[in-house]
Amino acid sequence: MAPAPTAEAIIKTREKSTDTVYQALREKILSNELRPGTQMLEQELVQLFGVSRTPVREALIRLQNEHLVQIIPRHGVRVRNVSMTDIEEVFQVQTSLEATAASTAAARKPGARELKALEKACTEMERAFAKNDREAWSAAREAFYARLVEMSDNPRLTQIVGECSDQVRRVRELTLRLIDPDEAQARDLRAIIEALRQGDGSAAQALCRENRARNLQMQIEALQRFRILDV
Repeated sequence: MAPAPTAEAIIKTREKSTDTVYQALREKILSNELRPGTQMLEQELVQLFGVSRTPVREALIRLQNEHLVQIIPRHGVRVRNVSMTDIEEVFQVQTSLEATAASTAAARKPGARELKALEKACTEMERAFAKNDREAWSAAREAFYARLVEMSDNPRLTQIVGECSDQVRRVRELTLRLIDPDEAQARDLRAIIEALRQGDGSAAQALCRENRARNLQMQIEALQRFRILDV
């Protein structure tokens, strides 16, 4: 007869179940598989994941603390609309750090080899725009900024920006089909490349901020227009 599991083993198993439910639900929310306003009963989630109520409840509390869901007593849980405050706070941090990365990279006046990935991203944006391929256009734009941040050679900065990008992923996904790709975006990013090439940190920093601010405004207007923004 197998020995009964210890209390420590039971706790670890429960924590693993909680994390599994949390990660799966978080991915469904961030990818908009579960769209804002979606409401689910706790029992539905128990059946979906094949776990007890405790891991589901603990996962939902974590998601509520991240402002992704709202727990409604006796009525389950609702996926929250996007919060204006959350968007502005995360974009403020992300934009500031991306601008800092641009200034840092410009300070060493990167050459053609370093700038190649940025040029490639711009070219892919232009091709995607010509084909009206929204997913490819958006992916190329984010690839540009990801590479720009890596050029700062600051792992901690790169990590924080990555976390911010993950948090605003839901906004990007929600607005992807609500906003037409902007042909001027690739030109804006090429201007950043030129500032980097010239070693002009101030210009690179300012251009980053201007580009991201314009993106943010377009996204907020789209979210407001389709009433999926909490204000």
